[in-house]
Amino acid sequence: MKSIILAAGYATRLRPLTEHTAKPLLPIAGRPMIDIICDKIVEVDEVEEIHVVTNHRFAPSFTAWAGARADRVPIAVHDDGTLSNDDRLGAIGDIQFTVERAGLAGDDLLVVAGDNLFDFSLADYVRFW
Repeated sequence: MKSIILAAGYATRLRPLTEHTAKPLLPIAGRPMIDIICDKIVEVDEVEEIHVVTNHRFAPSFTAWAGARADRVPIAVHDDGTLSNDDRLGAIGDIQFTVERAGLAGDDLLVVAGDNLFDFSLADYVRFW
């Protein structure tokens, strides 16, 4: 199983907080929100890879974040090439982009929004699924 984290939004309603920082990289209790999401994903034994899809504007920040994170699961960052809300691909478009770019066709996918916090176990959810 592979996981895709959708993190390509521009979070314009949160400006100025998101002027220079992607929403999933904003700190919650001293850690980027996406760290908390990845902790939940890594608890799922079946997940072999995490793919973060982001926009061109924030891709360098996500690449730096992924390079500093050490997990049993490798993290790949994919720049969808968009520059603004006007040319964004949307959630479905970014899933398709990532599936095609990373060669994930036919794999089971656990897709998680990069800007949603939750406290339930994804491992329990996958067992249920």
